[in-house]
Amino acid sequence: MGYLTTITIYNDSADQLTKHPKELAEKLKNACMGVQLNEGRGYDSLGNATNILTLQKPRHADDSTLYLHAGNTVIDVYNAESEWAVKKFIIEMEYHLRRLKNIQNSLITNTAQ
Repeated sequence: MGYLTTITIYNDSADQLTKHPKELAEKLKNACMGVQLNEGRGYDSLGNATNILTLQKPRHADDSTLYLHAGNTVIDVYNAESEWAVKKFIIEMEYHLRRLKNIQNSLITNTAQ
């Protein structure tokens, strides 16, 4: 299968994407290879924008994890280490699980009709 890398781009500095296409391509390629994370950086800058990219570790396509955009950060459930992150993830997952169950029930009801 191969590997997948999740990268979050902060919209506040989206203008930097077209101003620095070669730098962006290099940073995305490096993120896919885990370069920044191996250097201890979970973020990367672009042009004059600091920390415009939030980088997650490359994962094999057979692996799975969940990401939560919470406030101005991204939490990988697999790596949630702080009490705040774990509590936030549990609260959000409980909410979304109830929502998914409601959607599932609606789909079952609509299919039965």
